[in-house]
Amino acid sequence: MTWNVLPHGGDMKSPIALLSSLLKDFKRLEPGVKGLDRDIITIQARFEHEGYGFLSAALSTLCDSLDQGLASCQFACPTGFSRTRKGALPKMFSGLLCEVFDGKTGILKQAPNVGAIKCLREVLKLFKKVRLSDCRVEELDKSAKRTFWETDEMLARRSTPDSRLYLLSRASSYVLTRLESFEPSLVKPGHGPGAVFERCSPNQKWSEAARGLLNEEIPFSDEYGFDCFLASTRSFEKFGNSEYSRNSDLRSLFSESVKPGLLESSEDESSGRIARLISVPKNSTSRRTITVEPLLNMFVQQGLNVVLRDEITKCPILKQSLALTDQSKNQELARVGSRTGYWATLDLSSASDLLDNELVKLVFSKKASFSRMMQECRTPYVTSGYETHKPMRVRKFAGMGNALTFPVQSVVFALIAITSILECEGRSPSYWNVKRAARLVRVYGDDIIVPTHYASQVVDWLESCGLKVNRKKSFTIGNFRESCGLDAFRGYDVTPMYIKDEPSKPQMEPKAVAGFVALSNNAWLRGLYNFATSLQEMVEEATKLRFPYVSKRSGSLGWHSRKDACEVHRWNSKLQRPEFRGPTTVSMKRRDELSGNGALLKFFLTPLIQRDKDHLSSSVRRFRSRLKLRWFPSETYD
Repeated sequence: MTWNVLPHGGDMKSPIALLSSLLKDFKRLEPGVKGLDRDIITIQARFEHEGYGFLSAALSTLCDSLDQGLASCQFACPTGFSRTRKGALPKMFSGLLCEVFDGKTGILKQAPNVGAIKCLREVLKLFKKVRLSDCRVEELDKSAKRTFWETDEMLARRSTPDSRLYLLSRASSYVLTRLESFEPSLVKPGHGPGAVFERCSPNQKWSEAARGLLNEEIPFSDEYGFDCFLASTRSFEKFGNSEYSRNSDLRSLFSESVKPGLLESSEDESSGRIARLISVPKNSTSRRTITVEPLLNMFVQQGLNVVLRDEITKCPILKQSLALTDQSKNQELARVGSRTGYWATLDLSSASDLLDNELVKLVFSKKASFSRMMQECRTPYVTSGYETHKPMRVRKFAGMGNALTFPVQSVVFALIAITSILECEGRSPSYWNVKRAARLVRVYGDDIIVPTHYASQVVDWLESCGLKVNRKKSFTIGNFRESCGLDAFRGYDVTPMYIKDEPSKPQMEPKAVAGFVALSNNAWLRGLYNFATSLQEMVEEATKLRFPYVSKRSGSLGWHSRKDACEVHRWNSKLQRPEFRGPTTVSMKRRDELSGNGALLKFFLTPLIQRDKDHLSSSVRRFRSRLKLRWFPSETYD
């Protein structure tokens, strides 16, 4: 039985109603705090006048001031908030703020109330990431794309001292040494879930990749069965030669990845490599740019991504600084740094957009074969649809759509931090010096953690390499740290919750339902019972259904409890287990036939566990889902 979310019959929970229930929880958790009733009245008045901009932008600005105050031990009231009479704190939430800062001077108290800090960050950050209305999307989309091109122009003005480039090159020579003997035949390419420039469906991607093999556009060995696609005798003899496979580059890899004519009068029309620039939501006030890569480019990028990540885990030096599938190591250092002050957390702005391709070439210069393949599958031209419709060459290594961007930037940032520490200590970049310095660096994407006494040196190096450090989100003093989604103060986790969909929308999408269910469960486990109950009522009113109590390990949507209770609706005599019926989100599919060479290529490169029973006749529609009732086991095991 399937069902869709129905429009609600009565009034949905308004943002003010949710905030009111949240402040009721604050009264229970912090009974000594005064003025919360007045605060909700002020919030309601400003919301009626300023709309969601007040909840998402203004309150978030106040939270930024709170974070800076915790780090610098001095609160500075931001603009847009009136201060108390003869005081340093804003009138709004002054009761909670007085538990943390001195009311007259704004100086951090010797023993601030951590509970009050948690409450403040919960309410001030709650609507920071709410999804934007359509009227603002186009405006922010243009702004994000304009920033993409502006950062690219900044790279032309990068002036890193030659002495630093030399040290960075030497340090880079000691890492990822296995890639120096890298063979292209070791790459096992594949397709990711994202979109491609040609707008192919998931199964059409395999057909296009098979065409690329038949047309001799992807010169790999027959190790993975690619010889099955080499129809002509000449092609089979050429590609079956293992010597050719080991030594060939990817010169002709992308000659037909884009239809002819798109480059118009470009100086490099023969390359035919263009990415399309789009933007996706980042938070309520900005969007993040993504490059939609050509299909064959992405096909090889995915294979190189797997190789690079695997080599990072095997590198004796980089494995001490990088763990690209585990954020917990960064989070733990941030928590320790907030308590001891030993670790500083650094955050970069527009990290991928400011990563110069020439800098990447320098870092990977000793890995000639691998570096050449990275450059061959890199997309040098980007078109945005705004400002200019003509594709333009970019100086950056790649946008966030490139599958290699995340691991490559992590490697580059880690090496910059390592080399800067060595320079600060007056040590030359020898193997053992680089290895010792790597123990003092932890990098995950654009989140960097180093000892506090090296922070200024690392920042100087990053900026000399053309990167931009976000001072507002970087913390080197005080007892507040932020890294990889964890916010910590004096060793306590003060990470807030976020609402990502407007609660007052007339119809709630399945993805929004799942988000509000998860938010309610999170709030319940944090002791915010009124707020959690308000979210439960909102979801059940919108769906016209009662959601069951389920285990935290269950695949069904439902409410969690501290005892991890789970309802039982029937006994399954065939499977000999108790079961309950609950809703879950299911991806919607479309007809997408795949046969012939494309199906055979998918067979060779897709693990059996990742194939649905109908994977050759249909494919998942991205960002489209529905809610479906299913039977789930009432008892789950780790």
